[in-house]
Parts: sequence; C-alpha cells; structure tokens
Amino acid sequence: MVRTFKTALASTALVLAGALPAAAQQGLVEVPINNAFSVNELNWDSALGKVEFAWAVLDIRGVTYVCGASSASTSFAHRKTKTVFRKGWVKVGNTKVLKDLSYFTRAPRNTDLGTVKARCKPLPGKAGAANDFLLGFDPVRVRL
Repeated sequence: MVRTFKTALASTALVLAGALPAAAQQGLVEVPINNAFSVNELNWDSALGKVEFAWAVLDIRGVTYVCGASSASTSFAHRKTKTVFRKGWVKVGNTKVLKDLSYFTRAPRNTDLGTVKARCKPLPGKAGAANDFLLGFDPVRVRL
C-alpha cells in the first residue's frame, strides 16, 4: 500500500543562522516547524505504535526545499522510522523528484513536533517550479 500526502509550495522567509554546519555542507538546512507544515501519521497498529510527521515544501532564499521531522509513539515505531522514511518520496506530477526522506529530523519519542527543527533538502533542478507536491511511501517490510 502506498500512502500519499499532498501539499502546495509555501513561500516563507526563514532565518537559517541555526543550520548545522555539517548539514549545510550536504545541502541540508534546519528550520523551525510552523503553520506552513502539514502534519500526518503513519500507523503500524495499536500495539506497535505510530509515527507522526510534519513536512513542507518551502522556498528558502530562492531554492525549493522539502523539509520534515518525525516523532514516534513507541520504541518499535521509533526504531523503524528511518527504514520507513528511506522508502519515502516526493512527486511532481508523475515524476519522483526526490527519493529517500530519511534525512528528516527524527525527534525523541512522543515529542511535540512544534518544538522541533525540521531538516530540509533542496529539490533538484527545476522540480521546485511546480505548485503541487505529493509525498508518499513505497511498501515497507520489517521484522518484528
């Protein structure tokens, strides 16, 4: 089952002074989560928990970035978050323009995402010129 979530480009002026130097070298920046972010959940089942995540497509200094952060409700869900987000992608139209969302900030369990900085990665080429973006996940198999 492929899960998808839609968002539109949010044009936001952000202060990037707090970006991590190592992350900036990789093209990653960090920004505070605000009302431009969509908040969604991925559910395993009631016993295994869920992962809440916030994501947005933001224009930062003229470059389009995909930003996100997550927090899991259980230790199982927390351990599997990176595995799940490796299968994540962002589409513009029918084209996957970004694969592997494991760079999203992974906050401690049960953290209020409003208190977390989201990690952002730039979209390649002219992919950011679109207005509609689709975030989804390919099927994931994990061992219990």
